[in-house]
Amino acid sequence: MVKKMYAIYGVILLVFVASQAVAQHHGKGMMYHMYDVKTETTVAGTVDEIITESHPCCGKTMDHYYITVKTAAETVKIFLGPTDYVTKQITLKKGDSITVVGSKTTLRNETVIIAKKININKTEVVFRNDDGTPTWAGQMQHHHK
Repeated sequence: MVKKMYAIYGVILLVFVASQAVAQHHGKGMMYHMYDVKTETTVAGTVDEIITESHPCCGKTMDHYYITVKTAAETVKIFLGPTDYVTKQITLKKGDSITVVGSKTTLRNETVIIAKKININKTEVVFRNDDGTPTWAGQMQHHHK
């Protein structure tokens, strides 16, 4: 009986420690750990679609801002950041000519580029620092749904 109790306490402790590690990791943003400077690429084309998707982030649900960019060869999905943050930085519309620098990754079995910076109408907007840290890190605690 005592061994069973220790086993139960051990499992509870393990779950607690694991949940704390996940919470700290996600405090930096859902895709913080997915940005890899080794997979940086540049995409140029026109904005084809503007998409807002809700995803769990930091213990709540947050709207994330994506665009699709139509290039000469393909249409690419680009993640810019939390919708509240992105829309304060720039206004995008379908048909805008855009150049995106970002990290190519796979998210939910879909190829996505996590934007580091975009150039549109001779204006550069930076969404991530050189190491991939989001420029909004630490600013979004009160902007959750």
